[in-house]
Amino acid sequence: MTSQTLSGAPDIAWIREKTRAGQYQISEHVIRFLMAGLLSVSEIETAIQTGEEIEIRKDAVRGESTLIRGLSGDKAIIILCSKGYDDHLIISLTYLTVHPEWAELQSAKLYRGDGMEDSSRKCFFCGGEIRSITVGNFDYRLEGKLYVIKNTPAGLCLQCGEKYVTAETAKKINALIEAGKFSGTEEVRVMQYS
Repeated sequence: MTSQTLSGAPDIAWIREKTRAGQYQISEHVIRFLMAGLLSVSEIETAIQTGEEIEIRKDAVRGESTLIRGLSGDKAIIILCSKGYDDHLIISLTYLTVHPEWAELQSAKLYRGDGMEDSSRKCFFCGGEIRSITVGNFDYRLEGKLYVIKNTPAGLCLQCGEKYVTAETAKKINALIEAGKFSGTEEVRVMQYS
């Protein structure tokens, strides 16, 4: 996915046309939802086609984005869309919500470019509540290699599933990897795209 975007927020008609034509790119955040089985590409496309624009988001780095909410079956989906320099749609964020929350979502700051008001309680991506948990398997990439760290203390967004670790935890993870303190290896399932 390209990180470059145009400054103006795309309108809903342009977003729908690009979705119908398959002229869009999705972020790694969205890929995580797909791989977890929480959403499918067709559900995202349906939510865009049937949804409504609820807000224009402004960010000093990313430019303007359009926030859409839509339905696909019984799933209520929030989607953040931007316009790329290559005239493609960029779908940078998706998450699931429930219908009663939609009225609150129209006035809530779901995505903040200037940081969170309370980083220990609110998710940067969707504004959802963050709860302290221990992550059974936390994936960490360093210099192209995949590591899995067991029993990691983290914060989990109850709304979109984003995970956060403290600076102290991140430094400890990095130190363990650099020191080669591995407790074992596990089989990793690999899919071949081509």
